Amino acid sequence: MQIPFGEWLPDQPAHGMKGANVATNVYHALGSYKRFPSLVSYSGTSTTISDARGAGSFRDNSNAVFNFVATSDTLYKLSSGTFTDVGASGLLLSTAKASCTITVSDYANIAAGKTITLTKNNGSSIVFTAVSGSPSTNQFQVQTNNNTTAANLKTTINGHADFSATVLNAVVTVTRAAVGRLHLTTVSTDTAKLTTTNFVGGTPLSGTATDFVTFTQFGEYVIASNGVDPVQFYLMGTSSAFADLTTIQTAGTCPVFRVSGVIRDFLVTGNISGATNRIQWSGINDIAVWTGKQSDFQDLPGSGGKIVAITSGEVGYVFRQNQIIRMDYVGGATVFRLSVISPNRGAMYGKTVAQDNRRVFFYADDGFYEIQGDNVQGIGVEKVNRFFDLDLNKAFSDRIVAATDPFNTLVMWLYPSVNDNANTTGICDRLIIYNYSTQKWSLAEVNASQIFSQFIGAYTVELMDIISQNLEKINASLDTDYWSGGQMFLGGIDSTFKAAIFSGNSNECEIETAEIEGFKGARTNIQGVRPIVDAEATVTVKTRERLADTETESSSSSMVTSGINPVRQSGRYIRANIKIASGTSFNHAQGIDIVASKAGYR
Repeated sequence: MQIPFGEWLPDQPAHGMKGANVATNVYHALGSYKRFPSLVSYSGTSTTISDARGAGSFRDNSNAVFNFVATSDTLYKLSSGTFTDVGASGLLLSTAKASCTITVSDYANIAAGKTITLTKNNGSSIVFTAVSGSPSTNQFQVQTNNNTTAANLKTTINGHADFSATVLNAVVTVTRAAVGRLHLTTVSTDTAKLTTTNFVGGTPLSGTATDFVTFTQFGEYVIASNGVDPVQFYLMGTSSAFADLTTIQTAGTCPVFRVSGVIRDFLVTGNISGATNRIQWSGINDIAVWTGKQSDFQDLPGSGGKIVAITSGEVGYVFRQNQIIRMDYVGGATVFRLSVISPNRGAMYGKTVAQDNRRVFFYADDGFYEIQGDNVQGIGVEKVNRFFDLDLNKAFSDRIVAATDPFNTLVMWLYPSVNDNANTTGICDRLIIYNYSTQKWSLAEVNASQIFSQFIGAYTVELMDIISQNLEKINASLDTDYWSGGQMFLGGIDSTFKAAIFSGNSNECEIETAEIEGFKGARTNIQGVRPIVDAEATVTVKTRERLADTETESSSSSMVTSGINPVRQSGRYIRANIKIASGTSFNHAQGIDIVASKAGYR
């Protein structure tokens, strides 16, 4: 009795549906499931910041690769596994060490238990507590006079490798050990007798966690903007750091915008500072011109809400919260023709929009959709929409990020699930995956703050083992441009804020069949299950007599030399759960073959 693994359909009842009840850490391919790879970090250094507010990967005309990651403080270039600070020097100063001061002004009245808290810009804090007796770790003794007390505080702070402290005239100066755009703040619980001041070694970006940085390539330029700070540009092959776009403008002024895209030969910006419903575009083939050369702006009418995303291509799509508009270049005085293709549905957030050439995918407040031409088609209806709505931690829904894997024809959304109900770090824990060739869904477990399609750039053989746990499993010759920046990988920023790609096999895969009646109207005696999988797998079988009953689950059974997993279980309604252990490689998981016999009707 063979049961193929059908598509994952969590929105449908387990009994009787033509699909899989569970499909985790796999993706659907034609006729089978394949392992969805786990994240493997390849960067030697993290961003040192506990967030990732945008990322982009680009190639210039010489095929050189430029990867960028935005944080709350600055912009980083990622090359050969190393993050390099390339933020604008006028905005963010990279030569200073972050420091602060603590002034002891009335030692005799500093009560035991009062604290000084040092907080770094990655959010981590260390608390130092005043004591009257002998101090232990993270404690300082209040003693004799102001200067002695300050000296004790200095000694305690110097006990941490992250800090360097000096004292002069009862003023303790604390300095971060690292150089760069690092700010240091301190909080005292006795502001009268332990006075503090903060110093920032460079001005951080002023946007909040919701001010996502958009990266857009325009010719050889990479444009970065978060809608709050000055628009930045990087000329690939020439620039050593980002700079204000205003420094190269020759006519008009580029607006401060939140989102952008390139439509035909124009940089099109949207959600302008002070005008959330406005789009504005540059001169034709010229980002230095914002007056003349067909540059213009348009305020979008109606109640569609603010603009959250703009796609690129021969035609573009402008996403509002409750509306989608198509932009076609027509030239002349009109320049662009704007056509509403979705009057009452838009994107929940701009980061939920993903594009693979002419195919555009997005998540709205009622589910998942794809745009083809002028048609907006639901792709999650009666499949995954209800599941996702229940599984999404809506308190952190602004952290959803979409990305595509063109090589495997996948689009996916990274999101925080309800399992992570106290998410304060920006780390998401799940991916929902759609294969737009087979039109089938699956799920993966991953901890990451960002996903994006990226060119890795040229790598030496020594570094390739970082990218892949087994080079033999990569279907690319070492002589091809796969390793020289020609191949795009699906990757992101992992939970330790290092650059990573999906290339590992360290996750456990799980697939569960739909529930069936083995013999119509009769019970079924099961003797074994043969997984139709080209790998070792364990099997459990779930049975029940009535649909109203709680399932009875067998013990886990391992595969024997015949390829069968011995299982002894009986019931009227049955389904099988297959697990493939982490670290196990396989190519196809197609279904199961149940060894069973007909039992009685009672």
